Formats: sequence, C-alpha cells, structure tokens
Amino acid sequence: MKQIFLSNLFKLKNTSINKLIFLFPIICIMLSLLFSALGGESILRLTAETTVNQWGIIWINVIIAVNSGLLNKLELDSNKYSFYLSRDVDLKKVEYTRVLLVAFISLITSIMLGLMLMVLGIIIPTPSLVSMSGIIVTIFLIWLTSLWQIPFTLWLSRKTNLYFTIIINTISPLIIGTSFSLLDNWYMFPYDWSLKLLEPMTRMRINGIPFGAEYIPDYSQIFISLFLGIIFFILLSGLSAISFKKQVK
Repeated sequence: MKQIFLSNLFKLKNTSINKLIFLFPIICIMLSLLFSALGGESILRLTAETTVNQWGIIWINVIIAVNSGLLNKLELDSNKYSFYLSRDVDLKKVEYTRVLLVAFISLITSIMLGLMLMVLGIIIPTPSLVSMSGIIVTIFLIWLTSLWQIPFTLWLSRKTNLYFTIIINTISPLIIGTSFSLLDNWYMFPYDWSLKLLEPMTRMRINGIPFGAEYIPDYSQIFISLFLGIIFFILLSGLSAISFKKQVK
C-alpha cells in the first residue's frame, strides 16, 4: 500500500491539487475577513470563528469533492486504471490507498488553514469567543467528522463526473444540512456531524451569529459526531473498495 500511495502522490506533483492546498484556505479567510470587516471592529474580532464556521459548512466539503473528482479524472485520462490491472495488486487495497491519499491532502489543507489563522491572529485580535488552540482543534475535528465523504465522493465521481460530485457535496450540507441541523434528530444526516460540533467549539450558531452569555455548550454533540463519522468512514471505505474492484475489473 505504501508503494501505491507514493505512486499516486507522485502523479499529483504537477497537478492543480497542489495549488488548491493553499488556494482554498486563502479564499475562505479572505471571504471571512471581507464579511467581518463590513460589521465593524467587534465583528472583525470574530474572523477566526467565522472562518472555521464557513470551513465546516462549505469549504471542507468542496475540498474533498474536488480532490476525489480530480484524482479519478487524472487516472481516467491517463490510463483508465490500466496501471493497476497490469500489475498483480489487490484492487481493494488500491481504493483504500486512494482514500488515504485524499484524506492526507485534505489534512494538509486543513493544517494550512490553521497556520494562516495563527498568522492572522498576530495581525488582528482574533479569535474572540474562543482561544486559538480551540480553533485549531475545531479544524481537526471538522476534518475527522468529514472523512466519510472521501469514499463517498470517490465512488460518486467514478459513477458520474467531477462537476456533479462537487455540486452534490456542496449543496447537501449548505441547504439540506443547515436546515436539518435544527432538528432533534440532526445526527441522522451525515453532513450535520461536522456542522453540529461547530456550536460548542466556536460558541456560534451555524448561521454565524454568536450565542448569548447564557449559552451552555453541549459537548455531547462532538462525541456523537466523532463516533458516527468514524464508523461511517470505515463502512463506506469498505463499500467503496468493493465497488472499485468490480468497476475496474
């Protein structure tokens, strides 16, 4: 698996994925800065919280969909998976490796966001509601609870295409997820797992409005999201590997 991982990583060396690792965090922070600056100094202090809020609702989903779709498109355009068929390798292991590769890329992108926010925190007084360490932990939790999307988007982009995958993985949390998160059974909708942990971690509602002083964080939302996210990631990875083996053969 290590050899397959390094081989795929080398394929991505001169692709747009490398640039997106920096581009997505920059876009997210710039948009948050723009909206926060319009609200005055008190709102500007919430830039870090607003950035993380947008990251969990929009950008992490876009990143995973784009990376999964581009990886599939790259292999289809180059050899249509014939590279694996010409070698005696377990196709299920190949898919597991592809899942790990997209997870690795999304983790690096998340780390870049955290580093940029730390630099931003030196320039302007942000975050305001929580500590910078809390912001970094939140970014990592968002990544963990979004891992299940990787085998899903790898499978979806193989069955459809890059653009359809991006649309589905962006619209689902942005429209359905934000509405479903208001219900008591929010945990039934997978996209809400990364959304609901934003509330206790950033002290902000999903719509970006801070909670009042009387707000008591419900940390059980974090543990529920983590448990369900990891279990679903393992399940979907297995199903995606089976699907990949059947489709490539």
